[in-house]
Amino acid sequence: MRNHRLIFGVNIGSKWTRVIMILIIANVSVFMLQLLFSTVSSQLSSQPTNILNDVHSGYSSTQTWYYPSFDKFTKLFWLYPPDTVGHLWLWQFFTYMFLHSTTNAWHLIFNMLVLWMFGSEVERVLGAKRFLTLYFTAGIFAGICCCIFTPWTPILGASGAILAIEIAFAMYFPNSTVIFYFFSMKAKYLVMILTGITIFNCIGTKTDNVAHYAHLGGLVYGFLFVRYSYQVSNYLKKWQIYHQEKELMKEQELRAKVDEILEKVNREGLHNLTWRERSFLKNASKRYKKSTDSKLT
Repeated sequence: MRNHRLIFGVNIGSKWTRVIMILIIANVSVFMLQLLFSTVSSQLSSQPTNILNDVHSGYSSTQTWYYPSFDKFTKLFWLYPPDTVGHLWLWQFFTYMFLHSTTNAWHLIFNMLVLWMFGSEVERVLGAKRFLTLYFTAGIFAGICCCIFTPWTPILGASGAILAIEIAFAMYFPNSTVIFYFFSMKAKYLVMILTGITIFNCIGTKTDNVAHYAHLGGLVYGFLFVRYSYQVSNYLKKWQIYHQEKELMKEQELRAKVDEILEKVNREGLHNLTWRERSFLKNASKRYKKSTDSKLT
Protein backbone atom coordinates (compact mmCIF):
# COMPACT_ATOMS: atom_id res chain seq x y z
CA MET A 1 0.00 0.00 0.00
CA ARG A 2 1.30 3.47 -0.79
CA ASN A 3 2.10 5.78 2.09
CA HIS A 4 -1.01 7.95 2.11
CA ARG A 5 -1.00 8.83 5.81
CA LEU A 6 -1.35 12.47 4.90
CA ILE A 7 -1.51 15.52 7.09
CA PHE A 8 -5.00 16.88 7.61
CA GLY A 9 -6.49 19.20 10.20
CA VAL A 10 -9.98 19.59 11.64
CA ASN A 11 -12.53 18.46 9.08
CA ILE A 12 -16.04 19.87 8.99
CA GLY A 13 -16.19 19.56 5.25
CA SER A 14 -13.92 20.72 2.43
CA LYS A 15 -14.21 22.27 -0.99
CA TRP A 16 -16.34 20.15 -3.27
CA THR A 17 -14.77 18.22 -6.06
CA ARG A 18 -16.65 17.76 -9.28
CA VAL A 19 -17.33 14.06 -8.65
CA ILE A 20 -18.74 14.69 -5.17
CA MET A 21 -20.97 17.45 -6.51
CA ILE A 22 -22.29 15.20 -9.29
CA LEU A 23 -22.98 12.34 -6.85
CA ILE A 24 -24.88 14.62 -4.47
CA ILE A 25 -26.89 16.20 -7.29
CA ALA A 26 -27.70 12.72 -8.65
CA ASN A 27 -28.87 11.47 -5.24
CA VAL A 28 -31.02 14.55 -4.59
CA SER A 29 -32.52 14.39 -8.11
CA VAL A 30 -33.46 10.73 -7.69
CA PHE A 31 -34.94 11.58 -4.29
CA MET A 32 -37.18 14.15 -5.98
CA LEU A 33 -38.35 11.49 -8.41
CA GLN A 34 -39.03 9.14 -5.50
CA LEU A 35 -41.13 11.78 -3.79
CA LEU A 36 -43.14 12.27 -6.96
CA PHE A 37 -43.81 8.58 -7.56
CA SER A 38 -44.40 7.70 -3.90
CA THR A 39 -46.80 10.64 -3.48
CA VAL A 40 -48.85 9.56 -6.47
CA SER A 41 -48.79 5.96 -5.25
CA SER A 42 -49.79 6.92 -1.69
CA GLN A 43 -52.83 8.75 -3.03
CA LEU A 44 -54.01 5.45 -4.45
CA SER A 45 -53.04 3.12 -1.60
CA SER A 46 -50.61 3.13 1.30
CA GLN A 47 -49.32 -0.35 2.05
CA PRO A 48 -47.09 -1.62 4.87
CA THR A 49 -43.63 -2.48 3.69
CA ASN A 50 -40.47 -3.59 5.45
CA ILE A 51 -37.55 -1.74 3.89
CA LEU A 52 -34.04 -1.44 5.17
CA ASN A 53 -32.53 1.99 4.94
CA ASP A 54 -29.14 1.01 3.35
CA VAL A 55 -33.63 -1.88 5.29
CA HIS A 56 -33.46 -4.75 8.43
CA SER A 57 -35.02 -8.15 8.24
CA GLY A 58 -38.74 -7.89 8.68
CA TYR A 59 -38.94 -11.14 10.61
CA SER A 60 -37.62 -9.60 13.82
CA SER A 61 -39.22 -6.19 13.62
CA THR A 62 -41.61 -5.41 16.47
CA GLN A 63 -43.58 -2.90 14.39
CA THR A 64 -44.78 -2.67 10.83
CA TRP A 65 -43.21 0.28 9.12
CA TYR A 66 -45.60 1.97 6.73
CA TYR A 67 -43.80 3.06 3.66
CA PRO A 68 -45.65 4.07 0.49
CA SER A 69 -43.17 2.32 -1.71
CA PHE A 70 -45.11 0.01 -3.93
CA ASP A 71 -44.80 2.47 -6.81
CA LYS A 72 -43.23 1.04 -9.93
CA PHE A 73 -40.23 3.38 -9.76
CA THR A 74 -39.05 2.18 -6.34
CA LYS A 75 -39.79 -1.49 -7.03
CA LEU A 76 -37.78 -1.28 -10.22
CA PHE A 77 -34.69 0.34 -8.74
CA TRP A 78 -34.37 -0.65 -5.08
CA LEU A 79 -32.44 -3.82 -4.25
CA TYR A 80 -34.86 -6.66 -3.58
CA PRO A 81 -32.95 -9.98 -3.63
CA PRO A 82 -35.78 -12.13 -5.08
CA ASP A 83 -35.85 -9.74 -8.06
CA THR A 84 -32.17 -8.79 -8.16
CA VAL A 85 -30.89 -12.36 -8.04
CA GLY A 86 -34.00 -14.44 -8.73
CA HIS A 87 -35.14 -12.48 -11.80
CA LEU A 88 -31.64 -11.23 -12.69
CA TRP A 89 -32.53 -7.56 -12.24
CA LEU A 90 -28.83 -7.00 -11.75
CA TRP A 91 -29.02 -3.23 -12.31
CA GLN A 92 -30.49 -2.98 -8.80
CA PHE A 93 -27.01 -3.60 -7.34
CA PHE A 94 -26.15 -0.19 -8.80
CA THR A 95 -29.39 1.79 -8.68
CA TYR A 96 -30.38 1.11 -5.07
CA MET A 97 -27.50 3.37 -3.97
CA PHE A 98 -29.31 6.40 -5.36
CA LEU A 99 -32.62 5.75 -3.58
CA HIS A 100 -33.38 6.96 -0.04
CA SER A 101 -36.27 6.87 2.40
CA THR A 102 -39.00 9.35 1.47
CA THR A 103 -40.50 9.14 4.95
CA ASN A 104 -37.31 10.25 6.68
CA ALA A 105 -35.43 12.99 4.85
CA TRP A 106 -32.55 12.69 7.33
CA HIS A 107 -31.60 9.44 5.63
CA LEU A 108 -30.61 11.40 2.52
CA ILE A 109 -29.34 14.48 4.35
CA PHE A 110 -26.99 12.57 6.65
CA ASN A 111 -25.60 10.42 3.82
CA MET A 112 -24.89 13.44 1.63
CA LEU A 113 -23.36 15.34 4.57
CA VAL A 114 -20.92 12.50 5.27
CA LEU A 115 -20.11 12.17 1.56
CA TRP A 116 -19.35 15.90 1.42
CA MET A 117 -17.25 15.84 4.61
CA PHE A 118 -14.98 12.94 3.63
CA GLY A 119 -15.41 12.28 -0.09
CA SER A 120 -13.49 15.21 -1.56
CA GLU A 121 -10.27 14.44 0.33
CA VAL A 122 -10.45 10.74 -0.54
CA GLU A 123 -11.00 11.62 -4.19
CA ARG A 124 -7.94 13.88 -4.15
CA VAL A 125 -5.86 10.95 -2.90
CA LEU A 126 -7.28 8.31 -5.25
CA GLY A 127 -8.17 10.38 -8.28
CA ALA A 128 -11.66 10.55 -9.79
CA LYS A 129 -11.53 7.17 -11.55
CA ARG A 130 -10.32 5.15 -8.55
CA PHE A 131 -12.66 7.05 -6.24
CA LEU A 132 -15.69 6.12 -8.35
CA THR A 133 -14.43 2.54 -8.52
CA LEU A 134 -14.28 2.44 -4.72
CA TYR A 135 -17.69 4.09 -4.32
CA PHE A 136 -19.66 1.87 -6.67
CA THR A 137 -17.90 -1.43 -6.02
CA ALA A 138 -18.33 -0.85 -2.27
CA GLY A 139 -22.04 -0.22 -2.82
CA ILE A 140 -22.34 -3.39 -4.88
CA PHE A 141 -20.46 -5.41 -2.25
CA ALA A 142 -22.75 -4.01 0.47
CA GLY A 143 -25.75 -5.07 -1.61
CA ILE A 144 -24.34 -8.58 -1.99
CA CYS A 145 -23.94 -8.79 1.79
CA CYS A 146 -27.61 -7.94 2.23
CA CYS A 147 -28.60 -10.53 -0.37
CA ILE A 148 -26.75 -13.13 1.71
CA PHE A 149 -27.82 -12.12 5.21
CA THR A 150 -31.25 -10.50 4.64
CA PRO A 151 -32.40 -12.23 1.45
CA TRP A 152 -36.11 -11.36 1.73
CA THR A 153 -35.88 -7.67 2.53
CA PRO A 154 -35.54 -4.81 0.04
CA ILE A 155 -32.88 -2.20 0.71
CA LEU A 156 -32.10 1.29 -0.49
CA GLY A 157 -29.53 3.96 0.32
CA ALA A 158 -25.91 4.94 -0.25
CA SER A 159 -24.60 4.24 3.26
CA GLY A 160 -22.60 1.15 2.30
CA ALA A 161 -20.65 3.09 -0.33
CA ILE A 162 -20.29 6.15 1.90
CA LEU A 163 -18.97 4.15 4.86
CA ALA A 164 -16.33 2.72 2.54
CA ILE A 165 -15.33 6.31 1.74
CA GLU A 166 -15.29 7.14 5.44
CA ILE A 167 -12.98 4.28 6.39
CA ALA A 168 -10.75 5.16 3.42
CA PHE A 169 -10.50 8.69 4.80
CA ALA A 170 -9.55 7.34 8.22
CA MET A 171 -6.83 5.17 6.68
CA TYR A 172 -5.37 8.00 4.63
CA PHE A 173 -5.76 10.64 7.36
CA PRO A 174 -5.82 8.58 10.58
CA ASN A 175 -4.86 11.43 12.90
CA SER A 176 -7.07 14.12 11.40
CA THR A 177 -9.69 15.57 13.71
CA VAL A 178 -13.28 15.21 12.54
CA ILE A 179 -16.53 16.56 13.93
CA PHE A 180 -18.91 13.80 15.01
CA TYR A 181 -22.21 15.41 16.01
CA PHE A 182 -20.92 17.96 18.57
CA PHE A 183 -17.76 16.07 19.48
CA SER A 184 -14.33 16.15 17.89
CA MET A 185 -12.12 13.08 17.64
CA LYS A 186 -9.47 11.55 15.44
CA ALA A 187 -10.74 9.86 12.31
CA LYS A 188 -9.25 6.48 13.23
CA TYR A 189 -11.16 6.42 16.52
CA LEU A 190 -14.41 7.45 14.84
CA VAL A 191 -14.14 4.53 12.41
CA MET A 192 -13.35 2.12 15.26
CA ILE A 193 -16.48 3.25 17.09
CA LEU A 194 -18.65 2.97 13.96
CA THR A 195 -17.28 -0.50 13.20
CA GLY A 196 -17.91 -1.70 16.74
CA ILE A 197 -21.48 -0.38 16.72
CA THR A 198 -22.13 -1.95 13.31
CA ILE A 199 -20.83 -5.37 14.37
CA PHE A 200 -22.90 -5.21 17.57
CA ASN A 201 -26.02 -4.36 15.56
CA CYS A 202 -25.38 -7.22 13.12
CA ILE A 203 -25.01 -9.71 15.97
CA GLY A 204 -27.80 -8.38 18.17
CA THR A 205 -31.56 -8.54 17.72
CA LYS A 206 -32.66 -6.19 14.97
CA THR A 207 -35.51 -3.85 15.91
CA ASP A 208 -34.87 -1.01 13.48
CA ASN A 209 -35.07 -0.43 9.76
CA VAL A 210 -31.36 -0.16 9.09
CA ALA A 211 -29.35 -2.46 6.85
CA HIS A 212 -26.49 -3.09 9.24
CA TYR A 213 -25.01 -5.77 6.99
CA ALA A 214 -24.76 -3.21 4.19
CA HIS A 215 -22.91 -0.89 6.58
CA LEU A 216 -20.56 -3.69 7.63
CA GLY A 217 -19.99 -4.65 4.02
CA GLY A 218 -19.07 -1.07 3.15
CA LEU A 219 -16.63 -0.81 6.05
CA VAL A 220 -14.95 -4.14 5.25
CA TYR A 221 -14.74 -3.38 1.53
CA GLY A 222 -13.33 0.11 2.10
CA PHE A 223 -10.57 -1.31 4.30
CA LEU A 224 -9.70 -4.04 1.78
CA PHE A 225 -9.73 -1.59 -1.12
CA VAL A 226 -7.31 0.83 0.51
CA ARG A 227 -5.13 -1.94 1.91
CA TYR A 228 -4.87 -4.21 -1.13
CA SER A 229 -6.13 -2.46 -4.28
CA TYR A 230 -2.68 -1.28 -5.32
CA GLN A 231 -1.27 -4.80 -4.90
CA VAL A 232 -4.13 -6.22 -6.95
CA SER A 233 -3.64 -3.55 -9.60
CA ASN A 234 0.09 -4.27 -9.81
CA TYR A 235 -0.59 -8.01 -10.03
CA LEU A 236 -3.05 -7.49 -12.88
CA LYS A 237 -0.54 -5.30 -14.72
CA LYS A 238 2.17 -7.96 -14.32
CA TRP A 239 -0.28 -10.65 -15.47
CA GLN A 240 -1.14 -8.57 -18.52
CA ILE A 241 2.53 -7.96 -19.34
CA TYR A 242 3.30 -11.66 -18.91
CA HIS A 243 0.57 -12.69 -21.36
CA GLN A 244 1.59 -9.98 -23.82
CA GLU A 245 5.17 -11.27 -23.73
CA LYS A 246 3.91 -14.84 -24.11
CA GLU A 247 1.86 -13.87 -27.16
CA LEU A 248 4.86 -12.01 -28.59
CA MET A 249 7.06 -15.12 -28.20
CA LYS A 250 4.43 -17.26 -29.94
CA GLU A 251 4.29 -14.72 -32.75
CA GLN A 252 8.07 -14.74 -33.13
CA GLU A 253 8.16 -18.55 -33.16
CA LEU A 254 5.39 -18.59 -35.76
CA ARG A 255 7.25 -16.12 -37.99
CA ALA A 256 10.50 -18.10 -37.63
CA LYS A 257 8.72 -21.31 -38.67
CA VAL A 258 7.05 -19.57 -41.63
CA ASP A 259 10.39 -18.12 -42.77
CA GLU A 260 11.94 -21.60 -42.54
CA ILE A 261 9.22 -23.14 -44.73
CA LEU A 262 9.39 -20.27 -47.26
CA GLU A 263 13.15 -20.77 -47.58
CA LYS A 264 12.48 -24.42 -48.35
CA VAL A 265 9.98 -23.37 -51.03
CA ASN A 266 12.64 -21.13 -52.60
CA ARG A 267 15.19 -23.96 -52.56
CA GLU A 268 13.09 -26.97 -53.51
CA GLY A 269 9.79 -25.65 -54.85
CA LEU A 270 6.26 -25.68 -53.44
CA HIS A 271 5.59 -29.26 -54.58
CA ASN A 272 8.23 -30.61 -52.18
CA LEU A 273 6.43 -29.39 -49.03
CA THR A 274 4.91 -32.02 -46.76
CA TRP A 275 1.21 -31.88 -45.98
CA ARG A 276 2.07 -30.73 -42.43
CA GLU A 277 4.09 -27.80 -43.81
CA ARG A 278 1.31 -26.88 -46.27
CA SER A 279 -1.24 -27.00 -43.45
CA PHE A 280 0.99 -24.87 -41.21
CA LEU A 281 1.38 -22.19 -43.90
CA LYS A 282 -2.37 -22.16 -44.49
CA ASN A 283 -3.17 -21.73 -40.79
CA ALA A 284 -0.46 -19.08 -40.39
CA SER A 285 -1.92 -17.17 -43.33
CA LYS A 286 -5.40 -17.26 -41.78
CA ARG A 287 -4.04 -16.13 -38.42
CA TYR A 288 -2.11 -13.27 -40.01
CA LYS A 289 -5.16 -12.16 -42.02
CA LYS A 290 -7.36 -12.26 -38.92
CA SER A 291 -4.81 -10.25 -36.94
CA THR A 292 -4.55 -7.64 -39.72
CA ASP A 293 -8.36 -7.29 -39.99
CA SER A 294 -8.72 -6.77 -36.24
CA LYS A 295 -6.04 -4.04 -36.25
CA LEU A 296 -7.80 -2.24 -39.11
CA THR A 297 -11.09 -2.43 -37.22
